[in-house]
Amino acid sequence: MILRILSLLFVVSTLYGAADEEKKVTVKFEVGMYSPTIGGTISNSATPSTFKDDFAYQSSKATYAAAELLLNYDYVPNASISYFNMQEKQDSTLSKSLKVADVDFNSTVSSIVNYEVFNFTLYQDFKNKGAFFTIFGKHFYSGDVEFDVGVNTKLFLWKFQVTDTSTTSSPSWIEVKELIALPYLGFKYYLYDFIAYASVSALSLKEASSSSYQAGLEYKVMKNLYFNASYLQEQFTVVELLDTVDFTTSGYRFGVEYAF
Repeated sequence: MILRILSLLFVVSTLYGAADEEKKVTVKFEVGMYSPTIGGTISNSATPSTFKDDFAYQSSKATYAAAELLLNYDYVPNASISYFNMQEKQDSTLSKSLKVADVDFNSTVSSIVNYEVFNFTLYQDFKNKGAFFTIFGKHFYSGDVEFDVGVNTKLFLWKFQVTDTSTTSSPSWIEVKELIALPYLGFKYYLYDFIAYASVSALSLKEASSSSYQAGLEYKVMKNLYFNASYLQEQFTVVELLDTVDFTTSGYRFGVEYAF
């Protein structure tokens, strides 16, 4: 699905770019790696369990892809999509009795986390151009500032499966599928070939909440080619039957971006 969306954005950028010499439409594509630390808890009628201490989760590796459609028209919002996919497996020996999906575990277990996140964001940008100034006879540019306001529609698919390795019992699992629309705020600072940026999306509902925080730096290596490094935290809390899942990933993200 994400490949179809990326292809559509590429076609749109090509058509509009050919029709307008001022390049009213720009499309950026990015791919990279995300190295998050896993945290959070599962709470129910028994003792709460933690992904770090009880199930021995620490760090993981995830791949991500993103695209951004920038429209240089008055009162027309920009759009961006992103996707990351993570799968991690751990074996651990429990120091206490735990319950997952109404099943008790008290020995050695093997567990798997599958986690996918889709973000589709529509936002309006508000820009303020910088100015030149002189210090000791040398000219400098103050940089441009941009504020973004919009809505981030987030779909997260998460599954946690636990198997008691000391028995022949079937695995137990918790599965989460949630679609939440979050308010989105962003900030960008442009200075020569650098772009410093930060964004936040957060919302809390009765049985589901989600938040996303990111800050990073983008560097223009050559025409249309950028390197990107950022710190990203993704979190959700969901009630699934008898379990309340609070899951967090946080870590550094590195990518390569190309603009058309």
